Amino acid sequence: MKFDINKEFSFSQIFDFLKEKSGSFRAAVKKLDSGSVKNLNIKGRVVRINALRLGLLAAVLAILLGLFINLVVLPNTAYRPYSGIEFDTGGDYEQIAFGDDLLLLNKNGIKLIDNKGGYIWEESMTLTNPTVDIAGKYALLADLEGNCSLNLYNLKGKKLVTYPINTEILSAKVNKSGKAAAAVTAEGYKGAAVVFDRKGNEIFRWNSGEGYIIDLDISSDGKSIAVAQMMSDGAETYSKIHVINISSGNESGSYVCEGSLVASVTFDDSGRIIAVAQNKVYGLNKKGAEKFVIDLAGKSAERYDVTGGERMLFLCRDNRGGTVLEIYNKNGKQTGVFNGCDDIKRIACTGDTIVVSNSRSVMRVSGCGRLRRTTEIEHDIMSVGVYGNGRNALALGGNCADIVRIR
Repeated sequence: MKFDINKEFSFSQIFDFLKEKSGSFRAAVKKLDSGSVKNLNIKGRVVRINALRLGLLAAVLAILLGLFINLVVLPNTAYRPYSGIEFDTGGDYEQIAFGDDLLLLNKNGIKLIDNKGGYIWEESMTLTNPTVDIAGKYALLADLEGNCSLNLYNLKGKKLVTYPINTEILSAKVNKSGKAAAAVTAEGYKGAAVVFDRKGNEIFRWNSGEGYIIDLDISSDGKSIAVAQMMSDGAETYSKIHVINISSGNESGSYVCEGSLVASVTFDDSGRIIAVAQNKVYGLNKKGAEKFVIDLAGKSAERYDVTGGERMLFLCRDNRGGTVLEIYNKNGKQTGVFNGCDDIKRIACTGDTIVVSNSRSVMRVSGCGRLRRTTEIEHDIMSVGVYGNGRNALALGGNCADIVRIR
């Protein structure tokens, strides 16, 4: 049957057409089904099998097995305690995603932990005030408060560079190409920003004469640094951010944070600058021009994370004394608020995975502030971190360690 689109046709014609086609389809399936019958000789006996039906049955069984694993097996194995991880009792660890794994840092050294709780590598040392910055396959370990120790590691734990620094380190950052920037004390100045290439050679220095350097960062493309200073005009203390071109040494732009003291300044992958102050967050373009200002409405962020993932997290106190997590995207738009727990103590973010914890629970929260999963822990939690794979979290406390499946 053929239709002429230039002529009218009835519903009965359409029904007859579909009936004809369905008959052809059934005939084709029947032919395919009969053609898939095979004869097998098993121990002298001829056994007839239908390969098509066996294949369909195997596909259905595979789907059911997958559903069983995801709905039954994984939820029941989501809580996996690993007591074999050794660390100082009461040691306050900083946890940062590195590759697919998790880097742990405290005053006794640095170690990389895999998703089963095993050491990939570790280096023991005595540190006074350690901090680490991670970008891509590089980890920059700095010891502040006068120790003048600055070292670059790769994912395999190899120490690539020990930087020639003989003054106190105030801050240090690295980008994905291995270029490092350090803010150091300098005689006759209120600090200096120094940039090193991947081999540890000094390639740029900027001395601060008008304000004390608080923090700095180096852009992903390695072309610029952003330096945050503490300024004073005698009546008021505030911050100023300078964006400086490394090649020319010229200032690309600057921004004054009126009435605010900036605690940290960070470049994101697109070149935008995020500066966090007591109760405000400033978003600037790569030349220091204002893109947005987040006003935390008088609340001071007790903890924050603006570098670990796709979101910016600010843990604040509400007017009842409880804790509230405010979530923003990198354009400064608030995407969610989580206040489902009055006693949030720790926050962590890797990629699009957000985790918070109180004294005995680890919770995964969506970017909209919705609670997605809660896992109870059998010990007090002193620190929590999200693995680089975004699926597991590590809860540390006392002398216990637990790896939790969070997604």
